[in-house]
Amino acid sequence: MSVVSEFSADVESKLIKIKISINNDIGIYNITNRSLTEMLKEENLIGQKAILDFCYDFAYLARHPYIYPLAERDVSVLEYSINLLWVNLNPQDRVQNIAQNIFRNGLDSSENSEWIKDLNQLRQLENSEASLSSEELDKWHKIKNSFTYRLSKWADEHPGAQINLWYDSALVTQQAQQKTLGMLKDLSQTRRVDLRLRDVRRLPRMQNEEMQKFLHPGTNLYFRVDFLKVLIIDHMIGSADEKAKYCVFSDIDVEPMSAKAMFDQRTLNYLATNGYVLGRYYGVDFENNFHIFNREKDELQKFYYEDIIGKIMKVANTHRQGSNFPVRCIFHAESVFRQYGDFVSAMGEGEFLGGSRLLYPRKVIKCPPSQFYRGGDFRPSDFQSESFRFIGASNIPYTLGGRNVGRRESQMEMFSKWSAEPLT
Repeated sequence: MSVVSEFSADVESKLIKIKISINNDIGIYNITNRSLTEMLKEENLIGQKAILDFCYDFAYLARHPYIYPLAERDVSVLEYSINLLWVNLNPQDRVQNIAQNIFRNGLDSSENSEWIKDLNQLRQLENSEASLSSEELDKWHKIKNSFTYRLSKWADEHPGAQINLWYDSALVTQQAQQKTLGMLKDLSQTRRVDLRLRDVRRLPRMQNEEMQKFLHPGTNLYFRVDFLKVLIIDHMIGSADEKAKYCVFSDIDVEPMSAKAMFDQRTLNYLATNGYVLGRYYGVDFENNFHIFNREKDELQKFYYEDIIGKIMKVANTHRQGSNFPVRCIFHAESVFRQYGDFVSAMGEGEFLGGSRLLYPRKVIKCPPSQFYRGGDFRPSDFQSESFRFIGASNIPYTLGGRNVGRRESQMEMFSKWSAEPLT
């Protein structure tokens, strides 16, 4: 990996030391803009824009998330919304009605709001982790790994911003919904953010019965998540009811970023020219775990919808035309993700092939490796391995593997009495 340099031999030798330091920091991420400045000072290279730009470009290509050019202006909290998504694998039990929140079975106490109300106590836990007893540490680790805590960290970084938590109300109980609303109210007050719980069933495109069938709990969970990401972004950049210029969508395991880090100058340039950025991290050119879209970019929504959702729906219609299905007509965890290639080509990325990767509209992020990187490693019984399709006129998927392992491709018995009943 290299960035072409036109500096003197003396400067080049100094920059090589800095490049090695950045490369060695990948995966550790101790170097920041501030420490980069200190390194440049030590090498008597401070104050030279061309050298600083060189370092920023190298860090970008090396996929370092904490070294980036600061924007020439601050992006106001009114200019963007942050969108997060939770989707349950299986529906909560509305008969027993014991769920206390919308997450999984709703019984994980770390997802509840008690620790949110006492912000001072939470900060003490964060600052004293090394001295906690084993019992306290176990409780603290559960909180840190909870969806709610990750949500709170996004809120910490963006006071005053609109943060939307999207969910599927047909998969949760009303009690869980109401208690989660209470938790979000507490979180909004302590963090001073505009935090909203929003139902994917209320998206205008979800009024289409053909689209609703993809939210059936018998479909692959990762397919559902990716399918909903696209529909949420499509709504946020296309609806007149949404006012924010920039739609940010992030998976919850992406490291929360401040507005300065999220909207660095390179990212703002991409949003002005290309209209979007996708997430990039070490070893991966792009993932759909992080997006920023500019709703003012002409035809962006058109290409995004047509090349991803439109093509998924075209394949879905093929299912109903007979009993012989080509492989492409069977859906799995990566079916939506694989459509992104058509979208980025439609947006002109093909023009950059063979050229500088500095032209690719990406945002370097910090996140865990994708479960599906290089194919993943799942057992047939893992829910990630499920495939599904729709046969004939039925809107209930026929599933193979995962939760239906050991059985022939069939409609899962566990959902035989389930029907979509969204909450009001």
